Amino acid sequence: MDSSRQERRRYPRLSVAASTTLRTSRHLRVRLLDLSSNGALLEAPDRLTTGTKGRLRLALGPSTFEASVEVTRQVSTVDGQGRVAGVSLAATAPGQQGILDDFLRRAGS
Repeated sequence: MDSSRQERRRYPRLSVAASTTLRTSRHLRVRLLDLSSNGALLEAPDRLTTGTKGRLRLALGPSTFEASVEVTRQVSTVDGQGRVAGVSLAATAPGQQGILDDFLRRAGS
């Protein structure tokens, strides 16, 4: 990705390397690259079209976090074999934001 792009994130992101699932109209195995309180960066084997909505589910320490997401951007990986997609967290069930915030707080300290 182009490092000369202006940073637009309002929340700090934590680098995380983990396999997880993204459910859109199909079930995809994706790799979580980074995470913030309102978004994430995912590596997927297939293109994820901007605007695609789905459910992201991942293990955060001893808890499972799940949220509705929307793909906000998509680019090819450097080797051209995969796709990297930025997603925004659109909605979480009650208690889910607390799980995410606790994880980010503990991991960032």
